Amino acid sequence: MRKLPVALCILALSFFPKDLLAQQEPDGEALLTFTYPALGQVYLNAVFFGDIPFLPMGEVLSLLYIPSERTENGKGLKGTFPGKNDQWGIDPLLGTAVIKGKTEVLSAENFYLGEMDLYLHPDYFSRIFGLNFSTNIYALSVSLVAEGALPVDDKQKREALRKRLQQRQSGQASDAPLLYDRERKLIAPGMLDYNLNTTQTESGRSLGLLLNGGMEFLGGDLQGVFAGNLQNGNLFANTSGVRWRYVLPGGMRPDDNVAITSISVGQINTSGFNNSTRLLGVGVTNNPVIPRLKLDVFVIDGYTAPDSEVELLIGGQLVDFLRADEVGYYRFNAPITFGTIRLGIRIYTPQGEVITEDRQLQIPFTFLPKGFVTYNIQAGLPQFGLDSLGTEAVGHADIAYGITNALTVRAGVDQGSLFGVNNTYGVFGLSARLLQQYLVNVDILPNRYYQASGSVFYANNTSINAQYTEHVPGSEFNFLGQVRDANLNLFYPFKVFGKFSGFRIAGERLWFENGVRTNYQADINTQIGRVVTRVNYRERINGINDITEGGTGLGQPGALSLALLTGSMTYTVRRSPSVPVFVRGMFLRGQFRYDTDIRQPQSYSVLLSQTLLKTGRFTLGYEQDMVRKAGQLQVGFLYDFTAIRSSTQFSARKDSYVAQQTFSGSIGIDPSGLMLPTNRDQVTRSGVSVRMFIDKNENGAFDEGEEVVPAKAVRLDRSANMLLGSDGILRITQLQSYWKYEMEVDINALPNPNLAPKIKKFSFIAEPNRFRSIDIPLYQTGIIEGFVYSEQNGSLQGLGGFRLILEKDGEEVESKEVLRTFSDGGFYAYGLLPGKYTLRIDPKQLEFMQSDSEPGVLEFEILALADGDYKENLNFVLRKIPAAPED
Repeated sequence: MRKLPVALCILALSFFPKDLLAQQEPDGEALLTFTYPALGQVYLNAVFFGDIPFLPMGEVLSLLYIPSERTENGKGLKGTFPGKNDQWGIDPLLGTAVIKGKTEVLSAENFYLGEMDLYLHPDYFSRIFGLNFSTNIYALSVSLVAEGALPVDDKQKREALRKRLQQRQSGQASDAPLLYDRERKLIAPGMLDYNLNTTQTESGRSLGLLLNGGMEFLGGDLQGVFAGNLQNGNLFANTSGVRWRYVLPGGMRPDDNVAITSISVGQINTSGFNNSTRLLGVGVTNNPVIPRLKLDVFVIDGYTAPDSEVELLIGGQLVDFLRADEVGYYRFNAPITFGTIRLGIRIYTPQGEVITEDRQLQIPFTFLPKGFVTYNIQAGLPQFGLDSLGTEAVGHADIAYGITNALTVRAGVDQGSLFGVNNTYGVFGLSARLLQQYLVNVDILPNRYYQASGSVFYANNTSINAQYTEHVPGSEFNFLGQVRDANLNLFYPFKVFGKFSGFRIAGERLWFENGVRTNYQADINTQIGRVVTRVNYRERINGINDITEGGTGLGQPGALSLALLTGSMTYTVRRSPSVPVFVRGMFLRGQFRYDTDIRQPQSYSVLLSQTLLKTGRFTLGYEQDMVRKAGQLQVGFLYDFTAIRSSTQFSARKDSYVAQQTFSGSIGIDPSGLMLPTNRDQVTRSGVSVRMFIDKNENGAFDEGEEVVPAKAVRLDRSANMLLGSDGILRITQLQSYWKYEMEVDINALPNPNLAPKIKKFSFIAEPNRFRSIDIPLYQTGIIEGFVYSEQNGSLQGLGGFRLILEKDGEEVESKEVLRTFSDGGFYAYGLLPGKYTLRIDPKQLEFMQSDSEPGVLEFEILALADGDYKENLNFVLRKIPAAPED
């Protein structure tokens, strides 16, 4: 029996290339710094023959995510790259190299079979993969120029999107703890929006002021508008929209169906289908304050190549991703949100192929999730004007129920003589979604009107909308005495010279007691080069004798035109260095109107618009009315200062002119009492003041004397404006009141790279109509060190060139860092954030060496300390795996 293993070994060795059995030892070994944009900076353990570095093939392919698998004898590698038909292979035992499907001899001078990897001559990296490495021996560095896109580049982009966008999926659970919940205030100053304008004409001057104020009062949000106008010495002033609203906790949970969400008192509007009325009264609802985004879960599944990466996109944004299983099956439970939703599947196969599939859905906000019930109740005295209040109380109530996710029914009632001849009017309706993308909506208002509409949006952006209304004669909704009306709208997109274009046709027919009227229009727009062209034709076929009415939407107000052809061209100057600065990005537009009914030109206009001083815009326009033989010149300049917005407008005709100057902006009050001016409105919105500081006494709170760290070093999961103040505090504005935001500290943006927070990501609730304070304590980061040993003859010997994988627990996206051991087996890492970590040796290296490590995984925790945490003696010992026992 002992002779059999010996014979097998002799037989196996007889098949090995003679060059391999006598391979030369390298002249040297070095740890090179390898820098590549998609990788950052890593280390490669190269061996040198003369001045030529042989690079570790398995490690290079792993770093660049080039797919590979081991050959049958376990010592070589093979795969397909860059195309799915470009086969390659390197087998040191057989002495063969396969390049683009062709086999050739691999001499021993071109590879070195090391203990931990297969090292290859750089020429083969270039010939097989298009990887051109260059080495600086003096700097011990290696750089790469790739002939084409590499999988690691695409993977970096995908992972960046996944990290940034995955948490935006509506309804997705987040691991960010809620550190700043809703904090109600008895009274808290908030925001004031203002608009001051003065107008000068040939007949006089007027001065207008509009103030919109908001604050928190008695735990709710209070707001209202004041409008004043001074004209010819007379002052006109009024208030509107003054109301106080108390939002209960359920109002901030849009995915829950709660009994009551908010109570409003003051000047409110009824929530009728389309007969909203102003009241001075009280309103109660269970509709959430935060829009309900998620309606349904739509299952998307299919088959593709096994081990493919499959991404789900909604509206072009990544919301989920997974890896197809061993048979290529994938399945998503896609959240269907309100609005027009474009669903996309993007598949990245292991062979580098990209497969896409798109579909489009339309979900109006009239739909409710299955089993949800919502209601609105309003009651009070009607407001007829600025200072006119009715004496008879009126009311409105409506209720909606989601029978299924695709069918919602509604009912309501209007009570009071304000709504019509009858004292009580009922309201009924339903919204249905057929075959996922076809929408039907029906509104029934007995004794008023009956309406049905339908629409569909396709994945190529083609859309069809239709509506039919049957009117009730004598109803207060029937202003023109109509019997019925119907309309149809079709939009079809196409491309011309690769540019997006579109064609739209719309028609409307109205039936009256004394005849019919038909309106239709056709519109086409396209882009050729940098010129966008649009042609529109509108016509009215009049079957009733009311041609004298003006303002029909055709031609100029009061004109008798029944058919109008409009053409326009828009040109935008390139923002190129070869273009003079003063015209770069200039916007030019010309328009011409022709009355086809009377067969003569009606008007033409030209407009020039250009950005000035980075945040300003200048416009100059001229319009000529060829029917009235009158022209009008318009000049305008808009400039956005940090704290205020200025708008200057001037227009002049032959015998008249209008000059207008407007200043607008907003003032918010910081929790410290500081006035914060901005050029954008803030009422109904929210803001936060973020203070980062070094927590010297480690109590988690800001104390007098502790150092404030001035940095714009946070990211939000939604858009907002950020401004770093001279006091080192970061103010964030334009947040939505009551919304839940996630904030993440950007470690790389901190002025001291050794600082880090204890909690990197957390969430907070944006308070209504005011700012809130957020404190982020910072600490020194941690340091670790240890050794990798090999047990040989009862003693431990340090091993250089080993790869260790450091992972941080609790991250949304798996956080990995690869460490390298030095020649004595030692390693270290610094800049570690507080938290729990695991450390292990790269399993691919262990597999290649046929060894195990003890321990297999090291677990440790970096504590949040003012002077930083230090962990040492994180050691591993390698032992050879015993050979399998013989039969």
